[in-house]
Amino acid sequence: MEWTIEHRPEQDILYLKSGGVMDVSSANAMVADLVAAAARYACRRHLVDHRATTFAFNLVNYFERPAINEKIGVSVTWKTAMVFAESTQETHFMETVFRNRGYNFREFTDVNEALAWLQET
Repeated sequence: MEWTIEHRPEQDILYLKSGGVMDVSSANAMVADLVAAAARYACRRHLVDHRATTFAFNLVNYFERPAINEKIGVSVTWKTAMVFAESTQETHFMETVFRNRGYNFREFTDVNEALAWLQET
């Protein structure tokens, strides 16, 4: 799996674009890079583009993600829009789990809608 993280100061966001097959190990490494970038740029709004990513997660992996991300350094003060190629039961479950744990997190299939949501106050 690969990813890039770009700071877009004109929009005050971090843009993470991923591709390939994501498993728990690569997800942890990617989240750690995002946490470091968020600290470096003091940026709490994140557009995470997973349209080119396939998730090798089971239901338990999705359920455990918020706790794992918190241990890595993800903050509930962040606003995160995740964009997927399509909305599925798994992506909806992920959104529900994160939101139930206090995260400001939404799933999208359209990058422009995700960006508009991130820019709302």
